[in-house]
Amino acid sequence: MDTRRLLKVQTPAVRCGRWRFGAHTFIAIQDEAGRIVRELHGIARGPGGAQLPFLGGLAPFRREVVWGEDFPHRTGFYDEAHPQGVLFDGSAAGVAEKLLRAEAVRAAVNAAALRYPWPAIRRGNSNSYYATLLDAMGLRDVPLKGELWAPGIRGRLVPKQVLAALAEQSRIAA
Repeated sequence: MDTRRLLKVQTPAVRCGRWRFGAHTFIAIQDEAGRIVRELHGIARGPGGAQLPFLGGLAPFRREVVWGEDFPHRTGFYDEAHPQGVLFDGSAAGVAEKLLRAEAVRAAVNAAALRYPWPAIRRGNSNSYYATLLDAMGLRDVPLKGELWAPGIRGRLVPKQVLAALAEQSRIAA
């Protein structure tokens, strides 16, 4: 059986030696061999998803937006040593259905051009994007051993009625 996993992953937002503070929470897709083959992130971008040039893509207090990214590969955000846990374990078809819903959220968030708050301790950040994806995919958040503080994780970027409509559209498309 072609089993896939959707993983909740946290990477420290601020690192200084052994000190870690805050989390960037995202979803990683793991294939049956245990390889990370895809990642879903909410990140700060410029208008229209433009790359931010300052400090490797971080330019506080400018006009950043929350931008949904779907990377078809493992990125530098993923590290086996960071807190992570299984959100969903199932067939490739089951994962594909959930990813259709995630794509609908990504398109809606990117079209909305929602301002990314600075400092990023309020809702409307990468953790809010993660929580919005969970709602759309019909998944529950899981506690992690060593879980980091994730500001904004209780916020949603898309109203529940819009999420329900997106879920219905993706069900019809499947």
